[in-house]
Amino acid sequence: MKPSSIRIVGGALKGRTISIFPEQSVRPTSQRAREAILGILDGRINRATVADFFSGTGAMGIEALSRGAARVAFVDHQKELQLALYQTLSRLTLLPQSLVITADIHLAIQNQNLLGWRPFDVLFLDPPYQFPKMDQILTLLEGAQLMTKHGLIIYEHFHKTISPAAVGTWSRVRKARYGDTAFTFYETSTGS
Repeated sequence: MKPSSIRIVGGALKGRTISIFPEQSVRPTSQRAREAILGILDGRINRATVADFFSGTGAMGIEALSRGAARVAFVDHQKELQLALYQTLSRLTLLPQSLVITADIHLAIQNQNLLGWRPFDVLFLDPPYQFPKMDQILTLLEGAQLMTKHGLIIYEHFHKTISPAAVGTWSRVRKARYGDTAFTFYETSTGS
């Protein structure tokens, strides 16, 4: 089948495309939402080390690289998505500052390559909308000590999903909504 594409909305790669194949079961973050979230993160992305978990097309991580992130680790368990992402990163000449890991989140946080890239300044989490128990994922991330002291986790979810107010040292600091998509921002309460 012929691929469709989404456009990169900002930074050095603005206007370039990310291919999406119809048979891929992904829900890419909308252009409007990507632009808004990365606008909110404005000063935090430049030279940051970023992780894009449940990366799918890799749109959020690629947008971060386009805006000056030092490097991005892309994690997803779907092999075909990661292969397509690898090809996109190659086409956009982003492979030198990218790490592509094909693994379930539980295994990814034990991956030595990923652990070698920590600590992360920003971590995007975009699990399937029906994904249960986000608090368990936050607990896993906390236990893996993936984040910098002032790190930020951005959890993308369906707007009716109730995100936990706090898990361990992680506290909800902000919410934003764009259509049916909501983003919950978490920072560690020990980061002050």
